[in-house]
Amino acid sequence: MSLTTGAHLGPYEILNAIGVGGMGEVYRARDKKLDRDVAIKILPESVAADPERIARFEREAKTLAALNHPNIAQIYGLEGAAGASALVMELVEGPTLADRIAQGPVPLDEALPIAKQITEALEAAHERGIVHRDLKPANVKLRSDGSVKVLDFGLAKALDPPSSTAAVTLSPTISFAATQAGVILGTAPYMSPEQAKGKATDTRTDIWAFGCVLYEMLAGKRAFDGDDVTDVIAAVVRAEPDWTALPADVPEHIRLLLRRCLDKERNSRVADISTARFLITEPIATSNHPAALARPPMAPPLWRRAAPFIVTAVAAGVATGAAVRLAMPLVVPAPIVRFSVPLGQGQSFTSNGRRGIAISPDGRQFVYAANRQLYLQDLASGEARLIAGAAGAAPDAVLSPAFSPDGRSLVFYSRSEGALKQIAVTGGVAQPICAADVPFGIWWDEGGILFGQGRKGIFRVSPNGGTPELLVSVATDEFADAPQVLPDGKVLFTLAKGIAGDRWEHAQIVVQAPKTRDRKVVIQNASSGQYVSTGHILYARGGVLFASRFDPIRIEVRDESISVLEGVRRAGPDVSAAPASQIGRSVTGEAQFSISSTGTLAYVPGPTAPVAPPQDLALVDRDGNLERLKLPGGTYVHPRVSPDGQRVAFASETSKDNNVYVYTLGSGTAIRRLTIDGVNRFPVWTGDGKRIAFQSDREGDLGIFWQPADGGGKAERLTKAEEGTAHTPESWSPARDELLYTVTKSSKVTLWVLSLRQRHSAPFPDVESKLPIGSAFSPDGHWVAYATAAGDGTTDGVFVQPYPPTGAIYPVPPTGPDPHNPFWSRDGKELFYEPRINELAVVPILTPFAFGTPVPLPAGRFGSTGPAFARNRDASGKRFIAPVSAAETETGSASAETRIVLNWFQELRERVPTK
Repeated sequence: MSLTTGAHLGPYEILNAIGVGGMGEVYRARDKKLDRDVAIKILPESVAADPERIARFEREAKTLAALNHPNIAQIYGLEGAAGASALVMELVEGPTLADRIAQGPVPLDEALPIAKQITEALEAAHERGIVHRDLKPANVKLRSDGSVKVLDFGLAKALDPPSSTAAVTLSPTISFAATQAGVILGTAPYMSPEQAKGKATDTRTDIWAFGCVLYEMLAGKRAFDGDDVTDVIAAVVRAEPDWTALPADVPEHIRLLLRRCLDKERNSRVADISTARFLITEPIATSNHPAALARPPMAPPLWRRAAPFIVTAVAAGVATGAAVRLAMPLVVPAPIVRFSVPLGQGQSFTSNGRRGIAISPDGRQFVYAANRQLYLQDLASGEARLIAGAAGAAPDAVLSPAFSPDGRSLVFYSRSEGALKQIAVTGGVAQPICAADVPFGIWWDEGGILFGQGRKGIFRVSPNGGTPELLVSVATDEFADAPQVLPDGKVLFTLAKGIAGDRWEHAQIVVQAPKTRDRKVVIQNASSGQYVSTGHILYARGGVLFASRFDPIRIEVRDESISVLEGVRRAGPDVSAAPASQIGRSVTGEAQFSISSTGTLAYVPGPTAPVAPPQDLALVDRDGNLERLKLPGGTYVHPRVSPDGQRVAFASETSKDNNVYVYTLGSGTAIRRLTIDGVNRFPVWTGDGKRIAFQSDREGDLGIFWQPADGGGKAERLTKAEEGTAHTPESWSPARDELLYTVTKSSKVTLWVLSLRQRHSAPFPDVESKLPIGSAFSPDGHWVAYATAAGDGTTDGVFVQPYPPTGAIYPVPPTGPDPHNPFWSRDGKELFYEPRINELAVVPILTPFAFGTPVPLPAGRFGSTGPAFARNRDASGKRFIAPVSAAETETGSASAETRIVLNWFQELRERVPTK
């Protein structure tokens, strides 16, 4: 649709036509309300006539209108009249970059400022998740004051048909030009190879286009050209630019930037436009370094990572900057550079409640735990490789990697072997160091390897092996994590105090002298503390990293805490911030960050505050197929199915809701809140299904109460717990009025039986553990299955005893290092248990009482949330019921990224000055 001068579109009066392009006709118009000139783009009729595309365009336009940056042309709004749809935009005066290039190559000192402003525009858009998809010289305006405006951000996506599959339609201007033989219009020369092949696009498509634009400015001709659209696309996919066309004065680091922006392999291309901005802004340091001066080969490298050459150039700049600072009296701060390193395809961070990332002392490489293995990411080459010899025995994980002081070796924990092991970063045979429980933090310095052992304290061992030495002792109700040796030999670590069972008070950062209990609290309500050479102490609260000035000799914090980094992932529940009733007993929520001695920061991004992932209760079959119950998303734990199989009781644990609920299976809506006062959890059905017992702190202690399952009647007390003790209901006998429950005090867990008929409790014989036991009556009430973890290697495992007890004990064949939480099938012919946290195995019951071979069931589908070692699943016919997070339900653990900040110490000093 064409408009004539003087025509009106809403409050806008058309003044004259400006031009026509693949995305529609453009007019200058006068905004009568605000008294300003604007640009109006009339959308093509193919879009305006399609209600679905118009609705989609309007949704996209709202997002695009939120872009507000000095180098981006602003979108003001949408207008529609007489069958026409129009986009109202900022009117930018001046020629386009295409007009300027038509006059000849752009000199370097003119081209780089233009390129820098383009990168700043792209960076601002990419941070908001917006990809341009149609960057080209014609979409870049050059104003008379030297500023640059990038036009048409995101319009390619907004105008593209939802069902578009042909490669040419991925660029809207091509779709109009392709019908004209021999005519090249629009974006064919700036399409990325993945666009040309019809594949999905992301920010790296814009990086490719930026490389095309920068090349064209400098060379005065397109990087990819041809006689028609087919030839151009063929060149994009297969040909290399004519690198000899670049002027001789183009520095090597700019040539290198162009090669990496125009790498046809998307995963080898520059991963973040901020890298291009940095290299354009800091040309001297990067161009003078020998590594940068070595011209790369013409053929693309075989890098397999999405954060490739950028670190080479940046590291070169940092190294050169350091050399310059040593040679000159004037201190020139090194640039602070940020970029992201995505995980490789098919990788996801191992979720195990421990810190899974460590950076080398020199900051040149980092190691991370993914897919239950260790990978080494080299920042100089951009390559990541599996460290052969540091993989867990399937399905076991390796945990808590840490570098040696010289950066040549790694220490890690093997769960399958229950030992600390050492391996060269180049891989090979991992050498055992010592046996240990799962560590809570590992620190390796010249004095040896420190590792936290929770309630046992902090130990030190030689990297050559030997018997670990107890360095820091803690009380039986205390928990030690994240140790570090300070310059004077004292140990800084996270200390959590236990209330009982699986509950902890808020954590704190403390300093303690070795082999004594002389201790000083440094920071309250914090965890993951670390002292760094800048004179600061770092620590985490939620997903935020804080810093304070710190005197490590006087053990004094010298100012208030200041937030220095937001959005750091936690490895587990955060005891520095979460309510005590919601803290898993075996983790202290280590923050996923690591800092080199040279000041390079590596961290895994996450939410700024502890947020429980959205969950559904689901029925899961043995193949991992699931059916979610029709419940609102929440934090569901401890589900138990009623004896008749028609109802499920579960607990909800959030900061505002700690109650027991009952849901009728198959109803879709019938959910009843059972409890009201206090923190209530661990529901257990009576044998007749008429009542539910649960743990509650409503009267000040962690005793057991019960009440009618239909909600009628009040809760009545069954047991009263002594101070510092927790009672947890486990299982009702189906044949008797008897309840199995555990009594937890400090690090001792015992199994008891409550007889309602006799109103008497007594210990179950020969059952004692250092961890929650988990126990269950068989469906006929004649057997009791239970687990113990005494730590001596002989009484750890799952066992079955007859009931009433006769002294006979039958061990269940183990399939993992931490067998726990046994429960029976509904017919009593099978026994289920967890061979390790959040995994499930089944063992057949033979007659007379004997066991078949345990069979692992698919991991990750049977509940992966809630306090560690607390049973979070139950049998429901041939299926199980368990809380399953939305991420696991749909796609499994999502891949993520590591973020790197070079010269972060410089930023830290600026944020928290030490003088």
